[in-house]
Amino acid sequence: MKNNEEMKFTIPYASAVRIKSPYPSSDNYTWHAYVNVKDMPKNIPTEVNPRETNMKTKVAKNLVNSLETSDQSFYKKNRGILFSTKKVINSMGALIVDMGKNNDDDKSKYGILDGGHTYKAIIDNNDTLDDTNVQFVHLEIMTAIDDIDSMASARNSSVQVDDKAIAELANKFEFIKEAIKNEPFSNNISYKQNENKDIDTVDIVRIMYALNIFKYPETSLKQPIQSYSGKAQVLKDYLSEYDRHEKSSSENPYKKLAILLPSMARLYDTIEQDIGQAYKEGTEDGKARFGKVKGVEAKPGTSKYYKNPIDYQVSQGLLFPILGGFRALIKEDDNSVEWEIDPIKIWKKTCVKLVANTISMSRQLGNNPQSAGKSSTLWSQNFDTINTAKMKEQMRQLSKG
Repeated sequence: MKNNEEMKFTIPYASAVRIKSPYPSSDNYTWHAYVNVKDMPKNIPTEVNPRETNMKTKVAKNLVNSLETSDQSFYKKNRGILFSTKKVINSMGALIVDMGKNNDDDKSKYGILDGGHTYKAIIDNNDTLDDTNVQFVHLEIMTAIDDIDSMASARNSSVQVDDKAIAELANKFEFIKEAIKNEPFSNNISYKQNENKDIDTVDIVRIMYALNIFKYPETSLKQPIQSYSGKAQVLKDYLSEYDRHEKSSSENPYKKLAILLPSMARLYDTIEQDIGQAYKEGTEDGKARFGKVKGVEAKPGTSKYYKNPIDYQVSQGLLFPILGGFRALIKEDDNSVEWEIDPIKIWKKTCVKLVANTISMSRQLGNNPQSAGKSSTLWSQNFDTINTAKMKEQMRQLSKG
């Protein structure tokens, strides 16, 4: 499938029913359908699923066995397949399932949320199934899922050990631990499943992903939106890069970026601390109430990493598009990375404009910080703002000789 090609799949069904959300204000709905396994389309995206499929496990082998057994019970012996979709049309005995376009942004929102092993068992074995062996699978197809990451994690909770815990057992977070060992938050990070600590390891990976100049260089038309919208996908990318560079770890982009983790965390906290005042300074009278902005709660607390006092609890949909723009200041030098200019210095020069960009976009999108966090236009605007400020500062330094 070509890049940005529409991902629409026609799925004939034996029976189907549409159920509307029980909340009167919601337009969301869910389709339930029984589908002949031979009618399941190939190439349905699975990136939104937080887990890779492993068909060598006992559970996966049992799935294949039940598919090949002529007892018409396959649909009873598994939980079926859960889809996240943009839109569904019922037409002449088939569901036309719209999963957006073939790009990273849409594949982080639409596709197979749960049931990846069931889907792979079907696709891998369809061609060898006896024609007399008629098997069905249950599909649950949901539209307009707001918090895709939480849904994916919840629906995959039957797996006893999560990917993060497996990575910890394999020592795949060691260079992160080394990079932050002298930081006050180093002992407040949860590396294992059900560990009662304030900071999730994946949150550390997310700030590296948002500032990943290797995956999202200045010339890229794409933005690291998944650092906000796709927590599971970010971890998957981290583990994939780790495995790919296991024999030459110095080439791992995350290992290169880890050296900047303390300053990345300080930048995140500084944005948290300053964002309210920056918003006020950007208004006409300088007295606007930041706590009235959608996605902001006027509630004192402490910043995420260094526990500095903050006045507001701010949606990450407003924070991450600002943070991600600062990758304009990172450069690779001699197989390492460094800030070209102190990011805090550039933040102080650009904070009013960056916050104004972000709040304005949220309002344009219906006062929706989640939509703002997923807006590639906003991420690009903030990147350009910081890049321009960097060039001005470099010119100023050159003029001083």
